[in-house]
Amino acid sequence: MRATAPAMSEMPGPKNVWWGDYHHGTQRHRGVVTYSVSPFRQSATSHLFRSYLFNGYRRLSAQLPYWIVPVGIGYGIYAWAKKRDAWQNSKEGHLAGASH
Repeated sequence: MRATAPAMSEMPGPKNVWWGDYHHGTQRHRGVVTYSVSPFRQSATSHLFRSYLFNGYRRLSAQLPYWIVPVGIGYGIYAWAKKRDAWQNSKEGHLAGASH
């Protein structure tokens, strides 16, 4: 996409109240440049879902090693803790840890 020609404009907002407006609108702000893209040149939702099927799959599969390892470690810790908790709350666990 190519941007349109720059449009020179003043600062946004009310004309008489703005930061840096020293004399209530008598001093003009200059040099503010606004760029925009023509609505005929942009098409934001063109082929949105078709592009996501291929590009999204590629991007997600590239990130797979970075999140599957921590998820696997977290699930392993969770499964171990749940099994240990069940053992500690059983009769065998109470007898093994009983010091009284």
